[in-house]
Amino acid sequence: MNKERAWNLLKEISFVRVSGTAEEKRAAEIFLKAAQDAGVDAVIEEFETENAKVYEASLEVLEPEYRKYPVIGIGKTAATADEGVCGGFKYIENGLDANLTDIAGKIVLVQGRVMPELAKKLKEKGALAYILLAGNIYEEDSIRNELRPTNAFGTSHEIPGVKLHMCDGEELVRSRPEKVRVILKTEEVKQPSWNVVATIEGTDLKNEVLVYSAHYDSVPYSPGSWDNGTGSVTVWELMHYFKEHRPRRTIRFLLCGSEEIGLVGSKKYCEAHQEELKDVIFNINFDMTGVTLGYEHVRCSCSEDTMHAIEHLAKVEGFPLDAKLGMYSSDSSSFAEAGVPACTFARLAPRGGAEIHNHHDTMDRLDPDSFMTTLCFTAKLGEQIANAAVNPIPRKFAQKVTEEMEERAKMRGTDKKDKTADKQEEKKD
Repeated sequence: MNKERAWNLLKEISFVRVSGTAEEKRAAEIFLKAAQDAGVDAVIEEFETENAKVYEASLEVLEPEYRKYPVIGIGKTAATADEGVCGGFKYIENGLDANLTDIAGKIVLVQGRVMPELAKKLKEKGALAYILLAGNIYEEDSIRNELRPTNAFGTSHEIPGVKLHMCDGEELVRSRPEKVRVILKTEEVKQPSWNVVATIEGTDLKNEVLVYSAHYDSVPYSPGSWDNGTGSVTVWELMHYFKEHRPRRTIRFLLCGSEEIGLVGSKKYCEAHQEELKDVIFNINFDMTGVTLGYEHVRCSCSEDTMHAIEHLAKVEGFPLDAKLGMYSSDSSSFAEAGVPACTFARLAPRGGAEIHNHHDTMDRLDPDSFMTTLCFTAKLGEQIANAAVNPIPRKFAQKVTEEMEERAKMRGTDKKDKTADKQEEKKD
């Protein structure tokens, strides 16, 4: 494996590459060319995303004193009429039932996620719109307006939603407004996105498949060097390694588009390749590696035995690894809920360290030696799986994983019985 080659590729794709944009496609083409130049079979698979386009979003205090706050619209929530909605104001904190008394005709401010169940209650109780808090109260001014665009969680919400920075939310509550107005002009749109898939066919056990994956898209404002340029380049450097060390089992190297809008690329891959998934024995996903100050973590959406086997190898190799069972809000979850045991490796920063989802996510906080440490360990792990005499990964899930999956399905308002196996968790909010 070549540190210089990997770092040069990371530099090349460290630009803003948002789902469905020409920049996302440009990044996909860079990865495709790198695979082809290495002599590896690779293709770009286009898929359709269902997203939301926000044309206008505003929040104004009309009484007792006029003030306008910067907000962004939440996609897949209800649009307002041109004149918006006007009403009283109430801060409903976490949206518990005791907070929801007397909200008819009011615009409410809420912290935390607005789940489908809460959105339904707000609508039923007569709330006109909701304002969602985001950001960090101690953030520097240069990133306060870089609120991450999001869609309604779970199903579309029948009530307009906008997102407000935490600092402005604090000021809004203290000002005790009597009348506020929200305007939201939005519509749901369909647009293309792209997965990049490279394949190295195995030798005598080629009908069994190991999948390495990572997402390569970023959020607005962010060059996405750490999240998730590092993960994508990790997968492509592993591709180079296994090109030179051909495995017994087939290995697919999957770079997913549109992860940042809800794991869409990996979900679409699993849907399009549903019949092939019966042959996929394990998915090793990467979401942020190589940060200078950080710690190695793996979230295992698989059996407890598999997690312990990964821990065992880490101890043998002297690789300091924090391992936990559960679901993770990254592309491993799409494989797990499609019935494929999976895990996500990440090198996570301590509180106060490197940041993601803003313009600070550059290569300045990254270290090529830390990057190579994770890369080398996961190459060893993949090599043992791909070359094992017998498939060592049981196709089952720990109870904790199943429970988290069921809880996530409930939160999203989806029917767990319609899913093959498991669900997911959260990351990087």
